[in-house]
Amino acid sequence: MERRRVGTTDVQLSVVGLGGAWLGQDVTDASEVARAATVLRAVDETGVNWVDTSENYFDTGNESVIGIALRRMPDSFLVCSKVAPGALRSGGGSGFRPEQVRRACEMSLARLTRDHLDVYLLHWPDESGVPLADTWGAMAALVTDGLARTIGLSNYEREDISRCHEQRPVDVIQTGLSLLDHLDDRAMITWCGEQGIAVTIYEPLAGGILTDTPLEQVRERWVGTPWEDSDFFRRLLSLENADRTGQVVEGLRRVAQQVGATVAQVAIAWVLHQPGVTSAIAGSGNPGRAADNARAADVTLPDATLQAMDGLIPLGPASV
Repeated sequence: MERRRVGTTDVQLSVVGLGGAWLGQDVTDASEVARAATVLRAVDETGVNWVDTSENYFDTGNESVIGIALRRMPDSFLVCSKVAPGALRSGGGSGFRPEQVRRACEMSLARLTRDHLDVYLLHWPDESGVPLADTWGAMAALVTDGLARTIGLSNYEREDISRCHEQRPVDVIQTGLSLLDHLDDRAMITWCGEQGIAVTIYEPLAGGILTDTPLEQVRERWVGTPWEDSDFFRRLLSLENADRTGQVVEGLRRVAQQVGATVAQVAIAWVLHQPGVTSAIAGSGNPGRAADNARAADVTLPDATLQAMDGLIPLGPASV
């Protein structure tokens, strides 16, 4: 699988990475850890060379499960994690004061059974008043001290990315993008590429919508959960928007049939063709599905097909 460089560093990420959040949260459940290890081995065989997680995922439980599973993987398999400024639906966070950032990194390393992180990110912007310059300075110190190889920002706007980049180069950012969502971020993604900043993309499948699973089944998974109140659900799966979402999925299904791939594979491949994109993260707790998603790296999309896929965007709720 093709690998792309992170900034000006020697870290190279496979163009598809494994989203780790689906790998589990209960480190005391041996079957859960074994399943995580099976998924990691499955994607490793396709050429995927990195997994993405965060201290925020299930209150550090996800890092712990992945850490034990990683013991069965070669040291060359790379790890990206994140420090969060506070709690969110998926868990807590250490905070962004410099001493909190360092402690968070040290604790993530202990859970992940590694002596350094290959990629370390600020998970989302802080609203408690900690100056970003102080937090970014603490992140830079982690690289100097060998605790992180590359550092970056997740879910940040271009203005903050630019400010950090002037203080100490930003190696990588992480943001969302799919044919359904986060489409306004494309200009920022292109700009990051022009600055030499790597861009990793989450939710290329729009939370499982852009797959071969019938849309109504996808919607049922979210209904009745806390995520039903999320902006994501309202944007893409609410009753007023679901029909428009379905039009994009059906159009993508036709494209998938034409190129001999799955809906998920062509959705990921479209993301990989966007200017500035380094890698896309696809997560699954099913080893076969995770491997199939990884094979999106092998899907060729001719220019005419890419143009046809771009033509699906106005059908979706992002264009309302």
